[in-house]
This record gives sequence, C-alpha cells and structure tokens, in this order.
Amino acid sequence: MKKHEFTTFWLVSSSLLVFLTTGALAQSQHREITRGKERELSVFMDIAFGSIVLERGEKGKIAVLDYEEEKEDEHKFQVSYDVDGDCGRLRIKLKKTKSLWRDNNDDNNYRRLTVKLTDALPVSLELELGAGKGDLDLSGIQIRDLRISSGASSVELRCDEPNSITAEMIQIESGVSKFTATNLCNTNFRKLRFSGGVGAYKLDFGGRLRQDANAKVEVGLGSIVVYIPKEVAAKILYDDSWFSSFDVDRDFRKRRSGVYETTEDESDKKLTIEIESGLGSVRVRRK
Repeated sequence: MKKHEFTTFWLVSSSLLVFLTTGALAQSQHREITRGKERELSVFMDIAFGSIVLERGEKGKIAVLDYEEEKEDEHKFQVSYDVDGDCGRLRIKLKKTKSLWRDNNDDNNYRRLTVKLTDALPVSLELELGAGKGDLDLSGIQIRDLRISSGASSVELRCDEPNSITAEMIQIESGVSKFTATNLCNTNFRKLRFSGGVGAYKLDFGGRLRQDANAKVEVGLGSIVVYIPKEVAAKILYDDSWFSSFDVDRDFRKRRSGVYETTEDESDKKLTIEIESGLGSVRVRRK
C-alpha cells in the first residue's frame, strides 16, 4: 500500500461575510479538490444537522464544496482528502456545537452544504444525516455503493439518468423521518435494503431495469408506498401474517400465500421486492 498523499484544497473564500434575507451575517466557504490519478473515490459524510445538497460535478474536480452558516465557527465544518493508491478518500463532517436549531428558521438555510462530486470516477458513498434536510441527486454520478442513514430528517433522493456502472448495494436506514426516492431502477442496483422506523416513506422504482434486482423493505410503525412502473416485471413477497395494512395494485396477481406477481412474464429482467412491516401501512402501486 502506498503512503497516503494529501491533496491541497483550493480555499477560494474561507471567511466571506454576506447578508442573509434574515439580516444576519453569514460565513461562506468554497473549496475545490482537483482530480489527479485517482481511479475510484470513497466519500464519507457525517452531517449532524443542517441542509445538504448533493449533485453531479465536473470531470476534472473530485469535489466542489460550498458551505454557508449564520455564525462563524470554523471548528464545525471539517473536510479532509487523501489518496491511498488509486483511491481518493473524501471525508466531510458537520457537527453541532451548542445549539441544534433556531426556532424561527424552519428551512435551516443558515447551515447549508452543497457537494458536487465528479462524474468521471466510480463512487462509494456513505452519508449519515442526523437532523435536517437532504436533497440528493445521483443523476450522472457513477454510484458503485451507497449507504444512507438518516435520523430526524427529511430526505429526497433521485436518479434521473441511468447509472453507467452497477451499484452492488444500496442501503438506506430512515428513522423518525420522511424519505422519498425517485427512479431507483436508474441506479442499476443489484441489491437494495431499506429500513424505516416511524415515518412516511415513498420508494419509486422508476427508470430502466437493466438486470435482475432484489430489494428488501422493512418498516416498523411507519407508512410506505412502493411505486413500480407498468413496464417492469415484478414479484412482491409479503408475509400475510403481519398485523400491518397491506394493499397491492390489481395489476399484481396472487400466485400463492405471500407471493404477488405482475403479468409481464415475457420480460427477461425482474424486480423482486420482499416487504416486512410491523404495525405500519404498506401500499404497492403501478404507475
């Protein structure tokens, strides 16, 4: 293993003061990490609070980061990057210090992080979001692995363009929160695991299904709606002995106890979803 090589950040503006609409002073930071000889990228983000936006960046830059907060506190926002062999490792931390939220700012715009990742490298991405909002656009990013863990938060995830590589595993854990995912089949996942606690969840398996894919969905006391496009052949596995409410679209035919299938048997690709629910509500819909 090669010795770690640390890449220097381009710190464009580390203490630029601007006025927010609330009239309070804010600190803005802009950082860029140029791409070297990396062939893959590992990203870990630990966001304890605030609002995060993730989207596609430029080929020549590993990441472009923009962070805004209402008060200057340089110890809360931490970024490190090093190269180990052919793999770049990006770590981002946004930790709370004294107070978590302001009562008069529901949008949390005074703590906002925007991350743009390169579209030129396979990316293994792990995000831990405590309390806040997440706007995650995977369109155009080469996702190899994805893990999302959210607490008391509201997260929207989408993938409007087909992933150019296979996502071996997508794992999502959502606690007391709201989680919405759109065009999950475009991520080209092989396996997907979703675990929800007490919240409202929507999983849209829209997009292009290019291989057989398996998903396991677990919900505790929350409610979940699963959307499956009409052109996608699908099988639903559900234990009828659970005490939750289960409602499946009439396009699905019950083959036997706990097994529901669509009629698109001529398709050579199939999506299989295993669903487990405690006392929650489950709905499966075609779209």
